[in-house]
Amino acid sequence: MKKYFGSNKPRVILKKGKAKPFWYHHPWIFSGAIQEIKGNPEDGDIVEVLDEENRFIAKGLINHKSQIKVRLLTWDQHEKIDGNFFRSKIHQAISLRENILIMRSKSSAYRLVHSEGDGLPGLTIDRYNDFLVVQFLSTGMEKRKEMILDILKEQLKPQGIVERYPAGYREKEGLVEIDCMVHGKTPPKMTITEYGVKFYVDLQKGQKTGFYLDQRENRLLLTRYGYNKRILDAFCYSGGFGVYMLSKARPGEVVFMDSSSFALDLAQENASMNSTATAVFSKKDIFKEIPEMEKAGEKYDMIVLDPPKVSPDRASLLTGTEALINLNKHAVNMLPPGGILATCDCSGNISWEDFFKIVNKAVLDANRSLKIFETLGAGPDHPVNPACLENSYLKVIVAAIY
Repeated sequence: MKKYFGSNKPRVILKKGKAKPFWYHHPWIFSGAIQEIKGNPEDGDIVEVLDEENRFIAKGLINHKSQIKVRLLTWDQHEKIDGNFFRSKIHQAISLRENILIMRSKSSAYRLVHSEGDGLPGLTIDRYNDFLVVQFLSTGMEKRKEMILDILKEQLKPQGIVERYPAGYREKEGLVEIDCMVHGKTPPKMTITEYGVKFYVDLQKGQKTGFYLDQRENRLLLTRYGYNKRILDAFCYSGGFGVYMLSKARPGEVVFMDSSSFALDLAQENASMNSTATAVFSKKDIFKEIPEMEKAGEKYDMIVLDPPKVSPDRASLLTGTEALINLNKHAVNMLPPGGILATCDCSGNISWEDFFKIVNKAVLDANRSLKIFETLGAGPDHPVNPACLENSYLKVIVAAIY
């Protein structure tokens, strides 16, 4: 392997014993792995990463303000990180969805670029009909925003491109907070279609990039188990799971529950658009009120728990874990023997092993038992990078409760 002597390129030198994950293509370098930064690179600049013996490992984009100091993009010493690099990566990501996954035959809305899963950490792009929603979640990507937007216009010719961000995400990277920014035509409130089920989407007001695209296949799969059941769609947002049930499963009753009036109004619209079956819409802060729901004797044949992210960072791991245990414990006690629990977590800090332990403890605390018969993740338009399992964030356990 080539060693560097006297190079004036910006370089990040790793501490002894810290290089192994990056030889295996993990794309995130935290400050604790770094021995020295040479060449005075500015935030968003390209840097070369070397091990303690000055052997080249990879190239990436640095951000002194972020917990992730370097996001790696290429392990080829001679590959340039320029417009052609991004054009090729984006084309490859689009080709996966269009030519291999044939996503348009399944849905009019899907993820086109999935950050680390597509080799572009800090960048996500979703398609909604003829509009795109883009998130530039790192300084390196923000610095190349105009170039990336031009590539998207060139390759996809969208009517408009919307930037949408969860509160606080950009601030962690030292970037100016943006709620919503539109490039080109302003998107109207639109209807998307997944497997024949229709949903209203507002790209300027909705959660995430407008809709929970990652649960698409899971919504469809769970309809297998919904026939003639009383189903609780908890944390329903715009009604994804419940609307699929009404449309495809012929349930006995679906109860949509969320703390947001905006979400419940949207869920009611979506339910009416897809089905004439009776549905109940209930505004509750589920984390706080689920003990009282159990105490009041509420019963369901099937419960879907799809809470928001409970552990956005390592500091919140303990409180997030406790919240999930409590939530699942009370849900389990609202199910009869043979009832079905479909429980989800979208926190990257909580591993599959952790989630199994959480669900198991919740069931044991409720003095019940379970048989897990499905374990699910995000849809195929959210590819997994095996070197960065933190990006494989969505975990779904489906179990019979006894």
